[in-house]
Amino acid sequence: MKTRTLKTSLGNAVLLLCLFAASMASAHTGLKESTPAADATVKEPPAQISLVFTAPVRLIKLEVVAAGKAVPTGFEPASEAVASYVIDTPAMMTGNFTVNWAAIGADGHTVANSFSFVVDSAAGSAP
Repeated sequence: MKTRTLKTSLGNAVLLLCLFAASMASAHTGLKESTPAADATVKEPPAQISLVFTAPVRLIKLEVVAAGKAVPTGFEPASEAVASYVIDTPAMMTGNFTVNWAAIGADGHTVANSFSFVVDSAAGSAP
């Protein structure tokens, strides 16, 4: 009987540990969607880039890079946590762009990532 109780207690402990580990692995907030979307090809240079996160974050970094050079944007680090951001990009033109971002989630951890897109005025036209 004691062996069965011990096995049950160990099984419950292992289950709780697995659940805790799974919740920690998914605790960090991530980018849910962007406009332009990651890996998209758009015809017109976007006047804005929008980022939507899975939960409110403080966006602390956003840089747009083309051909190894920073593209001027209207980005200002956020003082309040929100789930979506719209950043003006008045100097965009055709080319390949990478957006590098970093945000602080509700858990206090910094999450950083990047995505790329292409502006090609000939996109979608017949060759």
